[in-house]
Amino acid sequence: MAMGTDKFASPGALRLTLAFAVFLHHTTSFNLGMSAVLVFFVLSGYWVAAMWKNTYSKTTSAYFTYLVSRVWRIAPVFALCSAIAWALLLWRGDAPVAFGGLMHQLFSNILILGYSTLPFQANIPGWSLDVELQFYLIAPAIIFLISKNIFLLLICLVVSAGAPWFGGSATVAPFLLFFGIGVAAASHDLRPNRAFAYRALFTTLATLFLCALIFAKDMMLGEKLELLAFSDKMNLVIAVMMTPWALYTTQQASGAKDRMLGELSYIFYLLHWSVIGALKTGEGSYLDRALLCSEALLIIFVASYLIWRLFDRPINRLRASWVHGRLMDAPGAIPSATPARAAPAFG
Repeated sequence: MAMGTDKFASPGALRLTLAFAVFLHHTTSFNLGMSAVLVFFVLSGYWVAAMWKNTYSKTTSAYFTYLVSRVWRIAPVFALCSAIAWALLLWRGDAPVAFGGLMHQLFSNILILGYSTLPFQANIPGWSLDVELQFYLIAPAIIFLISKNIFLLLICLVVSAGAPWFGGSATVAPFLLFFGIGVAAASHDLRPNRAFAYRALFTTLATLFLCALIFAKDMMLGEKLELLAFSDKMNLVIAVMMTPWALYTTQQASGAKDRMLGELSYIFYLLHWSVIGALKTGEGSYLDRALLCSEALLIIFVASYLIWRLFDRPINRLRASWVHGRLMDAPGAIPSATPARAAPAFG
């Protein structure tokens, strides 16, 4: 499929914007972080399906290669950010005396699986990576089914609707429909055209702008900002509205800078909770909080870049080289590290 050249529809920039939306969720009453995570899941479903078809299915021991590659892609940064989160908690004196089983903590803070069921989570956003990894475990089966018949996406709908009977929010069940939408789009080449994608984007932005006006009015009138808190249903609506635009960005070419933004989004997402907690961005006047949030953003961006440059990028290159070596008909050139638009939902 030929890639588009719409520079405004930057896949890496979108991912970083979604990560920033989660930051806003944790620092303001504009709490649309869940909608951003749901869009991440759509993108993950899309690119995992595309990578399975184009790369992993053509490797030796395909499922093993795929699973090792996906864990290799997200676990090192996750473990590092978990260590940072714990270090900051200890430094602040906020680490709990009782935090659950030590082995569970060690395993889930390094290899992610089971993180959402930890009695104490040092890095709250880590729950979504647990969901992501659960999806990785079953993704090839879902890709196989949906690629055969798109109407089998209904299975994902049924599982999501019946999530309380399939383990609840600690499992992939409530979110399987969004992963499935991405899989269906990749498997059946469902590509929103430019006009439809932009209509979806502008409609979403108009809705968010209206909400921002309400936020500003309530703040100036001194009303309780908790009233602005978006419901789960509103987050769901915003995620659905944004999905055509998100899928449209997957069709666009991504340069080196945009790939960097996409890869930084994962690190930004995992770092922000620890930094805003250390700086106590929720305390003080509006001005104090705004200044602290600005300081937090600067620290997060600088730290994310350093982690990406010195830690994540070298590891990702090793992973890409390993996957290349397992291709059954490997071409001569070793591909570059996974591009932003082909990375998992958070990295």
